[in-house]
Amino acid sequence: MRYSIVAVAATALLTAPAWAQDANVGTLAQERANDQEVNNGTNPTILATTAGIQYKYTDFGSGFSNDLFEAYSLVPFGAGNNMSLEFRLAYASGPIDDSYGLGDLSLKFTHVLEVNASYGIAYTAKLSFDSADRPDLGAGQTVLELSGFYARFLKNGGIVAPALVQTFGLGDEDPGRNKVNITTSDFYYVPKLSTNIMYITFDPALIYDWERDKGFASLTTTFGFPMGKAFGGDSQIFIAPQILAGANRPADWNVQVGYKVIGF
Repeated sequence: MRYSIVAVAATALLTAPAWAQDANVGTLAQERANDQEVNNGTNPTILATTAGIQYKYTDFGSGFSNDLFEAYSLVPFGAGNNMSLEFRLAYASGPIDDSYGLGDLSLKFTHVLEVNASYGIAYTAKLSFDSADRPDLGAGQTVLELSGFYARFLKNGGIVAPALVQTFGLGDEDPGRNKVNITTSDFYYVPKLSTNIMYITFDPALIYDWERDKGFASLTTTFGFPMGKAFGGDSQIFIAPQILAGANRPADWNVQVGYKVIGF
């Protein structure tokens, strides 16, 4: 396994303009957060200190599956907390070798460029290092993921936030691994519910793998349940089943459950 100095330099160049943005952007996002009784994490323009753990089971079909455990932490910074860094570490089993090992370590930068009462605009840059214990537990290469999203705040309190995501390998693939080159069109929606005991998000997506020249679709539905104050922040548990569709889908379905604390 190896790391790419080029990848780190590319991320630095992408994030350099972040430091010159208007402080009002983060301030407006924080004011929106303060207006919420509980920050449940569904508004992508609100960057708050977050820590969590989660488990994901994936069914690949034909009797193959794997388990994935993740621990992650997000730290906001900048004027009005309009930027953040998220660290994520995976511990997983493979679909064939069911023994466990460490997966790829990732670092994600988010920058909210603009936010007001009607909409918000942001971009992200995520670097995943080729650090897995075994080839089947990671991408087998250093991967850079770039995305941009536009969040529209609806009059009824809901949120619509379409995003475009490009994921690509940085040219250091392990022997026998194809270079990652995937485009995702994501259509995130958060309805405003009449109750505060839970929230729901819908996340349909269209994914195209340029290396395989094949595409598929997915739908993730998240059900979150606030659990009150914990460790100085707002805690919650959640469950997020996902179904995949299309003859070229890499798996049939998966389900994720987790616990996180926001705003401590």
